[in-house]
Amino acid sequence: MAVDAVDAAQIRSALVRLRRTTGLPVAFGGLVESGRRQVRISELSGTATTALSALAVTAGNGLGGRAVALSRPCAVTDYSVSRQISHEYDLPVAAEGLRSVLAVPVVVRRRVRGVLYGALRTAQPLGDRTLSAAVAAARDAEQA
Repeated sequence: MAVDAVDAAQIRSALVRLRRTTGLPVAFGGLVESGRRQVRISELSGTATTALSALAVTAGNGLGGRAVALSRPCAVTDYSVSRQISHEYDLPVAAEGLRSVLAVPVVVRRRVRGVLYGALRTAQPLGDRTLSAAVAAARDAEQA
């Protein structure tokens, strides 16, 4: 198996764990593209559409891009109206019907290698337990 295939399998596994341990109905994620400051969403779990598939998220833009730029977890209660993020990805996020979203970077050797997202289709705060479980799923991917 190629390194990218192994990494993609680790992201898939982390998304399964994220959904199981957080109870979030939607999870998705991807890897930072080699030599670029963007994440390509490649893995979807619990989605109703393909709107997020292959989406390129640039560091600093949107919620995932913010998590990449800051190298730390980020969350919003209502994606479409959040003032904490830029809104380049509103259309695909709205097409999937997502409201509350978290993004957790997967950091290996102090470099962000990927991002795991978890989401609800309702606007409600994502508590500390949910965020901690999502971080734990990312840490498992980092160790792998």
